[in-house]
Amino acid sequence: MRKLLYLLLSSLFLITGCIERKFEDLADIPKTEDYQKYRIIDRNRIGFHFNHQIGNNSVKIETPKDLKVILLDSKYQEVDYFYFLKFNNWFRKLVFNNGIMPINQNETLDCDNFAMLYKSLFGVAGYASKNTLEFAVASVVVYQVNEFGGIPKGGLHMLNLVFTSKNWYIYEPQTGKFIELQNYPNQKYIQYIIL
Repeated sequence: MRKLLYLLLSSLFLITGCIERKFEDLADIPKTEDYQKYRIIDRNRIGFHFNHQIGNNSVKIETPKDLKVILLDSKYQEVDYFYFLKFNNWFRKLVFNNGIMPINQNETLDCDNFAMLYKSLFGVAGYASKNTLEFAVASVVVYQVNEFGGIPKGGLHMLNLVFTSKNWYIYEPQTGKFIELQNYPNQKYIQYIIL
């Protein structure tokens, strides 16, 4: 059994250790068109929805009424749902091709790094598309009371919230899993939304 474990760990090291990280995939970052036809997300809209526990399309959400929201810009552009799917596929390929995998993580490659990378690359995609507003993609700090997206329960966790034209989605950047905010099993335990 020890030999098998050693062989497996050695193989993982060789696979991820030999990857040359050039990030050439950044040149292929998906671009958008007609992004201006989507809704604007601003302080008033965020305040109304989260203070009244009303999600997109007036669905009931169970986020805490006192959660902290940090807006780094004054306005954001809603994300086209099909662009969200396209971007997610591109993101998963980018992290895989460059060996940025959530295997044997330490503090330099854990949940906050993945969440911030996802949000930042969405910002780069908006810039590459010549958008005048940043996409409405947030980092979310939550108590991981329930397992979600392949991440076990326990302690503080960071992932993303994407405000799309179809719905608002919690996205787990380490595994690529996503779910509507109103169905997210940890929505009651969200502490911060950093937009």
